[in-house]
Amino acid sequence: MEDFYLSRALFRTQEILDNFTTERSMQVKLKALTENGRIEKIKNGLYATVNSLTGDIFASRFEIASALFENACVAYHSALEFHGLGNQMFSEVQVFTEKRYNPFIYNGLEYKFFSYTAKGGIMRLEQNAEIVVTDLERTIVDCIDRIDLAGGLEELVTALNGITHLDEQALLSYLKEYNKKFVYKKAGFLLSLLKKDLLSQNFFDICKQNCSIKLEDISENKKMPRKTDKYWGLMYPEKLINTEN
Repeated sequence: MEDFYLSRALFRTQEILDNFTTERSMQVKLKALTENGRIEKIKNGLYATVNSLTGDIFASRFEIASALFENACVAYHSALEFHGLGNQMFSEVQVFTEKRYNPFIYNGLEYKFFSYTAKGGIMRLEQNAEIVVTDLERTIVDCIDRIDLAGGLEELVTALNGITHLDEQALLSYLKEYNKKFVYKKAGFLLSLLKKDLLSQNFFDICKQNCSIKLEDISENKKMPRKTDKYWGLMYPEKLINTEN
């Protein structure tokens, strides 16, 4: 099948090997297609089909991230971007993997890999190719756990302000998997800044019951003026979060 690559945006060599008599004949064909600008090599064993009209590949950063390794999953700020909540498009693509890999650069984007933090909350959907990404609620809890990987506190608060719906039980399920007092505390505080009708009082009561009583600080720059939320026992930068609105 000469035009095997035309039916997919991404493909792995092991998926097409049966179309050739030998592995060498496959490599010769791949080399020719690459030189002719029909396909691009992303990494060993993974290729992308090029749009002949634009000269760009069809696959998005999310599709590439999902295909780089077995069980890879778009995570953290990259997942926020997928869900339309990223205030900025980063040149870094964050990916959950079952093994640790060195960062990988392709087409000006750096793909960074992180160990899975919890189970469940994974979406699979097809666009030009398959995308595997954390669902909205799992993304929020992951980003609250690692605010640094969410692009920082200001970026996370901006993303949270863009949310129009939430599955409360899913949030509680992921928080329970983490089972970290500080994550419960940050979740209760940050999500209390959202529109009041998105989450019930029961959600915040559960967060309160599971968080520590000691005063903790979520400010990234400890030199900036800060305020204290006495109910949650959190210090936060006054210029980044306005809790009076």
